[in-house]
Amino acid sequence: MDQFSKDLLLYRNAPLSGGASPAQLVFNRPVRDCLPAHRRAFAPQWQKSAVQLEKQALRARTLRAAHFNQRAHPLPPFSIGDAVVIQNHLTKRWSTPGIIVETGPFRDYLVKTAAGRLFRRNRRLLRRHYPLATPAPSVHGPPDRPAQPSTTSTPNSPTPDGPATPTAETPRRYARIRNRSNKN
Repeated sequence: MDQFSKDLLLYRNAPLSGGASPAQLVFNRPVRDCLPAHRRAFAPQWQKSAVQLEKQALRARTLRAAHFNQRAHPLPPFSIGDAVVIQNHLTKRWSTPGIIVETGPFRDYLVKTAAGRLFRRNRRLLRRHYPLATPAPSVHGPPDRPAQPSTTSTPNSPTPDGPATPTAETPRRYARIRNRSNKN
């Protein structure tokens, strides 16, 4: 036998995902090949019927589907004009805000960022963005503030009762801005 014939025979005798090889499906038994095997391995009592193999494969498929569907859920679709945040596929951070410009047929969306760039992303890489509401400027001018009672002491000056008391204007903690290093 040449090498190609041996390889073809080994392939036909290799089991598929259902547990039976193509030779078992055709001949209802394994075919002898170049691999050493005991002669009783080919006895009929050790061979499963095709019906049993199909039942076993169906059960395995349903168990896999049930396991997958335990936590899987469909994401709600976006519409044009929705504010979203794009996930960076390298750092996995939700960092790029944008607006949906176009919706595609297969859960893909065209997103325009503030810089004017267009990104086509799948739904699972997009998250709804709720921008912070900034107060709109008043047409009539700045709002009137209630008058503050005047005190003779200055902020943070010692009082007759004890040491200086911090005001709301002074921070109570160190306000150092930390640089977040990108540790990959």
